[in-house]
Amino acid sequence: MEVHYTNNVINKNKKIGCYVFTICNNIDAIIKLIKTHFGIKQFPKTFLKSTDLFKRLYFDDYEFLFIFMKKKCNHKSLYESFGMLGKELSKYEQNIQIYLDQKDSNVIKNQVLSFILGTYETLEFKSSVKEIKKNVYFYHTKKYEVIIKNAIQIATVQNEVRFLSNSPANILNNETYEKHIKKNIMKNIKINVLDESKLKKLGLNLILSVNQGSKHKARLIQLTYKKNVKKSDKPIVLIGKGVMFDTGGYHIKRGDFSDMKNDMTSSSIIYGLMKLIGYLNVDGYFIALLPIVENMISGNASRPGDVIVSYNKKTVEITNTDAEGRLILADSIAYSEKFKPKLIIDLGTLAGANTSFLGSKAGTILGNTNKVIKKLLNCCQKNNEYLLELPMWEEYIEETKSKIADLKNDSGGIGAGVMPGAFLSQFVPNKCEWIHIDIASIDYIYKNSNMRYNGATGSILRSLLDLMLEKIEM
Repeated sequence: MEVHYTNNVINKNKKIGCYVFTICNNIDAIIKLIKTHFGIKQFPKTFLKSTDLFKRLYFDDYEFLFIFMKKKCNHKSLYESFGMLGKELSKYEQNIQIYLDQKDSNVIKNQVLSFILGTYETLEFKSSVKEIKKNVYFYHTKKYEVIIKNAIQIATVQNEVRFLSNSPANILNNETYEKHIKKNIMKNIKINVLDESKLKKLGLNLILSVNQGSKHKARLIQLTYKKNVKKSDKPIVLIGKGVMFDTGGYHIKRGDFSDMKNDMTSSSIIYGLMKLIGYLNVDGYFIALLPIVENMISGNASRPGDVIVSYNKKTVEITNTDAEGRLILADSIAYSEKFKPKLIIDLGTLAGANTSFLGSKAGTILGNTNKVIKKLLNCCQKNNEYLLELPMWEEYIEETKSKIADLKNDSGGIGAGVMPGAFLSQFVPNKCEWIHIDIASIDYIYKNSNMRYNGATGSILRSLLDLMLEKIEM
């Protein structure tokens, strides 16, 4: 499927099979447009009084699909209905044109995004799937062309993120993931990879310890982007957990954990974020750090009770080998000190306990900068993504202390949603602003919803992008 912008109400030469119109307190304007451009003089009286969300009207060469929003016509309902529309038309085999007439740029962006996200289903690993070659055209006036084209690109990258996160670990591993990033990253972004020998030399031992049981080599992928910056400008450092598969190590997970191929989703979101920063030519200085490991069991794997010296020389007792994500993020956060960042944002799937009290509706956020947290929460509202701010009191930090080392990586389930952040706070460079985002409750859906097919969501990518587009004054 290829998606385009158009400012032609009718694309006769494009062989459109389905024209889509949204009835949203604008029924007279839509009828007038159809009468003017399509020559349709009358509609069945009962048709325009439909209580269905989607209603079709068939002609010899094409069909109309109407979205009847009725009174519930707002930012959120349009986002949801266009996600449902994308899913509804994902198997449609002819070209589609979608007529947009909203005036709010953010609403338009979300309509386009949600449609494209709704069409995506992970079918790449099936042997006999028919590829549907069709074009989708979004119509609006020239005023909104850039908004629509950018929304198309953002959704395309988010679907790439979802594909990566859904990819099996025997296909997408430490090595092949690095190759994918090198092949697909924007040309205006520099890439540097710290291999295992460099990690050892630098003392990034927490990253190395998580990967000890794997046959694949650990690495830290660095992506750097600069545009219109002064020599004195400091970067924003973005860090994403990249555990290609997580068995839990010797604290092995129970039941079906085939979804743990998705434990690298935070790194794929940060990769996607950098790709969009490059595509949009954002002014600023950004560095992404992607620690890439695989948490496996073998004779070489880390044991419960091991004590590891981290990059910043703090010693960490491994009390839980399944609390590995915070270890690789901790070393990456500490390592970022060399770049003298003005802000660090780390992203992970660390606290599965968040699902217990937030369901699959929201992730969590905490940190040492209320200003940036509030900005990001505002961005979330605009993008139909949800985060709940958690406290990080000194009492939580006290719980991260070990009896035999400086710190321990797990506190036995106490304050499970907060403790990963409390642990990571011990590695933040002095006088640096920092936020920690946990998406363990929103990174994956296990059943098809009315808006999306099951699998990875890529959630929080769009809100982080909007935050990067703002001028963050520290």
